[in-house]
Amino acid sequence: MDAHRPLIALLLAGLTLGAPCRAQERDAGVPGHESNAVVSWRAPVGSTAVAVQLLGINDLHGQLEAPPGINATGGAAALAAHLQAERAEARARTLLLIAGDSIGASQLLSGALRDEPTMAILDALADGDCPTLKRDWPQHVSPVQTRCRIISTLGNHEFDRGSAELERLLYGGKHPDGPVLGHDWTGTKVPFIAANVVHRDGQTPFLPSAAIVDLAGVRLGVIGAVTAETPMLVPAQGIRDLQFLPEAAAINAAVASLHAQGVHAIVLLIHEGLVAPTNPQPYPLSLRETRGRLAEILAGIDGGLDVVIAGHTHRLNNLLLPLKDRSLALVVQARSYGAAFSEIDLEIDVRTGAVVAKSATVLPAWTQAGAGLKPDSTVAKIVAKAKKAVATVESRHIGTAAAAIRRADLAQPESPLGNLVADAQRSAAGSDFAFMNMGGLRNDLEAGPITYGTLYAIQPFGNQLMKVTLTGEQVLRLLEQQWSGVHAAVPRYLAVSGLRYLFDLSRPAGLRVVSAEDAEGLPIDSGRRYTVATNDFLLGGGDGYSVLAEGTDPQPLGRDIQALERYVADAPEAVRPMLDGRARRRDAPVR
Repeated sequence: MDAHRPLIALLLAGLTLGAPCRAQERDAGVPGHESNAVVSWRAPVGSTAVAVQLLGINDLHGQLEAPPGINATGGAAALAAHLQAERAEARARTLLLIAGDSIGASQLLSGALRDEPTMAILDALADGDCPTLKRDWPQHVSPVQTRCRIISTLGNHEFDRGSAELERLLYGGKHPDGPVLGHDWTGTKVPFIAANVVHRDGQTPFLPSAAIVDLAGVRLGVIGAVTAETPMLVPAQGIRDLQFLPEAAAINAAVASLHAQGVHAIVLLIHEGLVAPTNPQPYPLSLRETRGRLAEILAGIDGGLDVVIAGHTHRLNNLLLPLKDRSLALVVQARSYGAAFSEIDLEIDVRTGAVVAKSATVLPAWTQAGAGLKPDSTVAKIVAKAKKAVATVESRHIGTAAAAIRRADLAQPESPLGNLVADAQRSAAGSDFAFMNMGGLRNDLEAGPITYGTLYAIQPFGNQLMKVTLTGEQVLRLLEQQWSGVHAAVPRYLAVSGLRYLFDLSRPAGLRVVSAEDAEGLPIDSGRRYTVATNDFLLGGGDGYSVLAEGTDPQPLGRDIQALERYVADAPEAVRPMLDGRARRRDAPVR
């Protein structure tokens, strides 16, 4: 950390953009990233201050290996090397903060091993006094006191396999299928916090809401929060014992608790983010100039937050935003998959304990430049052990892709990969229709050989494929849900099979489906019963498609990835991308 880097105070806001930090200078010769600019703020009144460094990562998703290429970023060993290099100069006053989704939707070498390799890597990054968590950790008085120099909050994907499996990863325990890396998992050293997750009684916290970290005599408060939309994003049956409370109220309560303990330098770790802007901003913005749920949450924060380390939207954010008391919070998000990290410098007044200066930059975790040239050896060994454990199943040949088969933006009604997966599920179920959530497709299918590892990267959740019965009226209501309820502001489409429909967004909500036909070209009959293939996540009301939960006669058909594997393996020739207009948009004035 460059503790003496000047922060140019501007009138009132005290903001500057562009003073290069030490890490920026080191990577300046490597093209391809616009993120290295520094956004800074300084209080107008000088003081005697102590320098503290924060390093932030988010949305690793068990991506332990970097993609190939001379300009590659990410990979756990390279990322760890960059983080350790940043820590080196002021280790005792450097804190690593993680904004959730470290696990879930993972690469096969983590996900197939219950994400224990990723948890082991987080432990390898633990620094300071970090004892293994015990099951009485949530019952500690909150905020908890710690000298551990790594803190994480939860993301929605930490709950993909349910709260019981998450607790096993936190505190240790036997997995029903036995050890995956030669021994039972013993628990993590990383303190996890979450202010807005409680048990169903509404009183007992699932985790501490906040932590007070002792950084060589400097006290810093850290609050954790996860998106309150988590119940819509993970299988409902796995989190029935939990409630996810509105974020702002929980954060305000945690800030008040920290203030009561005399802590006035406070960082929020939140698994929620902005979609725009995605470039460093030279001047403070109003919340109206941003897009994303995090802006709605910040609008409800009374004040008291100096830094917000965000996640969930997988974007680059680096800007100053106002809270209700008109103070400015520095909001930073470092992309996803370990491709980047944020480097944040604070100056904390030794007398008041308040932050008097702050600056942030987002830096690429290059694999072939800077610290990435010497990957962290401990992390590299964990990755190598995981690769050995999954090598046989990962490399199993399934078929061939004649060309790349891509996902589309979630706001597009049809995608080649969505069509392929929906067709595979309908084929496996022998059903009239199939519906697949586009957000459940986590990777594109590239041209060339298709292995099991390739398919796992597309569908890593291990969802159960189900066959249910819906009436034609319910099918039409399901289609309408793509533009109503939680999707009213931003449509979110389902991949479909066996069904063709025309829609018009200029029509009133609930009447946007102009026409819908089955595979034989016959109009959907509202009174007829149709069989439908989908996954158990959607059947539980996931992603807000509550109509699917009305399905009757449920039949489990095995894992969704097995349906895709059979479909590709049985294809008479190489699979090809296909867009056939099964979901068509017509925007015409209503007459």
